Amino acid sequence: MNVEKIVVERVTVYVGRFRVNTVVYRDIAFDPNVGSNVYHDIKTVFITHGHADHFGDACKINAKIVAPKLESNLIEDPRICRRGLFSWAMLPENLVTPHFMGEGVRVDDFAENYAISIPLPGHTYAHTGYLIENVLIAGDSIHLVECWERFGVLYYTDPDSAIESLNKIRKLDWDYIVPGHGGILNRDEGVKIVKENIKRIEKVDKTILSIIDEEGLTESEILAEAMNAFGVTSTMAALNTLKPAISGHLSSLYQRNLITVELSEKGLVFKRR
Repeated sequence: MNVEKIVVERVTVYVGRFRVNTVVYRDIAFDPNVGSNVYHDIKTVFITHGHADHFGDACKINAKIVAPKLESNLIEDPRICRRGLFSWAMLPENLVTPHFMGEGVRVDDFAENYAISIPLPGHTYAHTGYLIENVLIAGDSIHLVECWERFGVLYYTDPDSAIESLNKIRKLDWDYIVPGHGGILNRDEGVKIVKENIKRIEKVDKTILSIIDEEGLTESEILAEAMNAFGVTSTMAALNTLKPAISGHLSSLYQRNLITVELSEKGLVFKRR
């Protein structure tokens, strides 16, 4: 298998499956998912979060596995994440995005015990980045514009935390940033993309609010309208991937007293204040 390889300073980045950036630094690997043997002499694996596309090779590496504590159960058993997409029932595999499909691996230690760990929640509850020398391994706390353009709305569970994490990234001391997918960015490029990510999340927030009217809509109706508004492909896998982001925005809008929620014969109905 031919693997794209990029060297920045003393950090090597391999572009793996789903264009996940696997980072190797000395005897450490981050988010291994290359599908090829590039893990010579690796002693420790750090994982940013509990989505299988970011730890697909971890089970094949004889090394200590380190991950955020509150993501460890998702890494040890990826079926948990898939259940979460379907109100904890077992969602059929053909309805799940392949990014969440993979083999689990036992977590030996927690990221919180290491000074290189930077909490960057929002994409998932306990998503964590890692700062090695002057390189920030940001995982899915940041996405390139091409990802936003391709999918319309990206997966995150808490838009407010996601924006807080993006602002934290902008303030951290780094010269290069490695997003979860796509190319590596220098400081100027990275700060520009951080601002673009904040802008995109805020746009989704405003769009969701504009969809909701005084008559009220169910979450399913809001999802359908959002898919149309952002040009999301109408598939079950796409809908189940989009749902956490929309639910996160509904929660945020409610907490900010911009919408209300009521129980009706249709179920929960969200209304504009």
